[in-house]
Amino acid sequence: MIKTVKLSKFNGELCENLYANVLLMDASNFNDITVLFNNVISSISNKNWLKFRDIDYLQNVLHHGGFIVGCYVENTLIACALCEPPSGDYLNNLYDIGISEDEINSTYVSGYVMVDPLYRGNSLHKILLETRIEESIARGKSHILTAVAAENIFSLRTILSLGFEMQLQRENQYGINRYILYSVYFGLQDGDCREMVFIHNILLQERIATIL
Repeated sequence: MIKTVKLSKFNGELCENLYANVLLMDASNFNDITVLFNNVISSISNKNWLKFRDIDYLQNVLHHGGFIVGCYVENTLIACALCEPPSGDYLNNLYDIGISEDEINSTYVSGYVMVDPLYRGNSLHKILLETRIEESIARGKSHILTAVAAENIFSLRTILSLGFEMQLQRENQYGINRYILYSVYFGLQDGDCREMVFIHNILLQERIATIL
C-alpha cells in the first residue's frame, strides 16, 4: 500500500469515517479494473471519452515497465490510472513536440483514469495523478505525457494545476478533440510532489481562464 486517504463524499453527499487505500496493482486486480470500467462507462454520455483496455493490454503495461495505481474502499476498486512507456500515437506526439530520444526514454504516458461515479467529488483524480508523478520519479522518470478531452474541463484544470502544459491539440480516431499535455519534474525525490514549484505557476490561473 502507498497511502491511505480520507474521503468526504459518497454519492454526492457528505460523509464521515470513509477511507480509501492507494496501492500499486498487479494481475490479481485486473478483474476489478474491468468492473470499474463498466461502472464508469455507463455513467458518461460520450462513450468515446474512455477506451477499454483488456487484460492483455494491462499485462503488457506491467511487462514493459509501466505501473497501475488503484484506490480501494475495503475490497471495492473506486478509482485507477496507469503509466506506461510511450508507443503509437503518444510516441508520435512526443516527436511532434520535439522531444529527444533520451527524454523519451525518461517519459511515461499517463492515462486510463477512472473514478467510480459514487465517489466523485473526493479529488481522486488529483490524488491519483500526484501518486503517478511520485511513482514515476521513484522509477527514474522525469517526464510525463498525458491527454484529456477538450470538453473535460474539470480534468483539464486538475492536470494544469500540477504543472502540466498544453503542447498539442489532436483529434483521435473517434473524432474527440484532445489536449496533449507534457510536464517535466527535474531533481525531485519520491514524496516531493506537493512541494513542487513550477516556473509557469504564476501564469496558471490566467491560462485556465483563457481556456474556459
